Amino acid sequence: MSADSSVTPTAAVAPVPERAAAAILGTMVSLILLLMAILVQTTWGDPVSATENPPAPPAGYAQR
Repeated sequence: MSADSSVTPTAAVAPVPERAAAAILGTMVSLILLLMAILVQTTWGDPVSATENPPAPPAGYAQR
C-alpha cells in the first residue's frame, strides 16, 4: 500500500456558509456572556454583609 498524496478524499468537507458561521459565532458569544452573567450574579456577595460581626453565641452556651 503506497501513501499517495495526490489522491483526494472521497468525502470532501463542504465549506460553511459565511452567514451560518456568523450565526454560530454570535450564538456562542451570547451563551458565554449569559453564563458569565449568571456566574457573577450567583457568586456576588453583598459587601455590607461581609463586614457585619458574626452572631453572638446563645446565652446558654458553655464557655471556658
